[in-house]
Amino acid sequence: MKIFRLIACTGLVFAGTGAACSTPAEDEATGQVRSEVIYGDDDREEPFTYSDPVWAQRVLEFTVALIPTSAIDASDPNDIQIAGPNWIGRDDVCPDERFATQPALADCSGTLIDDDLVLTAGHCINNCGDSRFVFDYAINPSTGQLNQITSDDLYSCVDFITWYRDPSGADYTVVRLDRPVVGRQPAEVRASSEPLDPEDDIDLIVHGFPRGLPLKLADGATVRAADDPEFFVANLDTFVGNSGSGVFDLATHELVGILVRGAPDFMPDPNGADCVRPKQCLDNECRGEDVTYAFHAIQAMCEQTVSDVCSCGDGACGPLESPASCATDCSCGDGVCSTGESTSSCPADCRLEVLYDEHTPQPSWVTPGIQVRNTGTDSIWVGSATVRYYFTKEPPGDLAAECWGCSTTPAMSFHEVPGGGCANATHYLDVELPGVSLAPSGTTEQFRIAFHEIEDWGLFNQSNDYSYAGGSWNWAPNPKITMYRLGVRVFGDEPCPGVFIPPAD
Repeated sequence: MKIFRLIACTGLVFAGTGAACSTPAEDEATGQVRSEVIYGDDDREEPFTYSDPVWAQRVLEFTVALIPTSAIDASDPNDIQIAGPNWIGRDDVCPDERFATQPALADCSGTLIDDDLVLTAGHCINNCGDSRFVFDYAINPSTGQLNQITSDDLYSCVDFITWYRDPSGADYTVVRLDRPVVGRQPAEVRASSEPLDPEDDIDLIVHGFPRGLPLKLADGATVRAADDPEFFVANLDTFVGNSGSGVFDLATHELVGILVRGAPDFMPDPNGADCVRPKQCLDNECRGEDVTYAFHAIQAMCEQTVSDVCSCGDGACGPLESPASCATDCSCGDGVCSTGESTSSCPADCRLEVLYDEHTPQPSWVTPGIQVRNTGTDSIWVGSATVRYYFTKEPPGDLAAECWGCSTTPAMSFHEVPGGGCANATHYLDVELPGVSLAPSGTTEQFRIAFHEIEDWGLFNQSNDYSYAGGSWNWAPNPKITMYRLGVRVFGDEPCPGVFIPPAD
């Protein structure tokens, strides 16, 4: 499985930065294959014109727009304003196109799946400070204008539970909002890992904000191909702005996937007018629209947090599950190095380990030696994997890290543990490994990390540092140092129960 990048955020301040989590991408994402095409008939409908008003009302409850923070004026909490162009102004779309004069303000779409959790595409967001989550972004049938947005409809991102993006594969994130959403029932999510079968003729419907327009529902679609285990291809009428949209089985009303990419975008007006029109294809033509299976996001999420969406049997060994309480999810051989498993107790799942040595003890320096070993039987790529060292920060000033004698210096960054941390772990150092493939029993070089307080060279009391193990380890595995690869913890035990912090980019 190819990985584009791993990004995460805890809603806290990273060292040297001012915020932590969410980026509405330019037209979803720079370099992203855009998804602006109509297959067969144009099936986009307003919620109030949709043939099933009960379902349309449900969609209004759980569908949320990702809108740039800079576009929102929340000075009047009872009448929040959103600045931006209409569709003509945004894309120079021909004035006679459907919805051409409606506002086009959203960057991406999302679906509420628990009281404070939103599922969307990974490429839609990578910094919490840049986007707001807006419910009721829809046309009011009485006025023909946008619904009035109040503070009850406006939310912020404070945390990424999981984040993953492969530009040609799975693409998802689960965002935690700043507070539970009141008065809205989350969507039902299909947790089954069984792929959809085009032969089953499953009717699909997508809900979201095509090209930033107010909420639209579009059914009349089916699965065209399901050859890849990470996503299926469907003939959904979607546009840029639909990325992150929930794709539902119309019969069961279960969310089965996340719209992530699709066919090329607009085409010139065939009559020569100085404007563009959405590309149109027959139902079985063009490349189709790619939809990441929802279960990938749910399983990754359930490894990290407790949620009503998660349960024993969902394929994820959650924070409150163990091999004893849920052998189905947490058993050795399930492909995940779960809490309590190790390279010795479960080599089938745990293939990497972090070796440790305190290489040069000094009062004003913390000097952990870090090395990664492949204990598996196949070669494994560890480029961009992150090793994390937890400690208690005594000196008040900023910190600086070095790598003494390293042939390649890894990228290093300091962070605070969310919520003030826990005993022996208020901060941590992330060390992003240089790209290298490790043969069976192979190791990286020994990275002799050293960090200190910049201004006054203050003293550290390492006895209260979670990852500190003294100087007698001599490059032995230290389970109090954690390692993350492809968004999943692959070694070590985190210090604070219930707190998972995905590695930063």
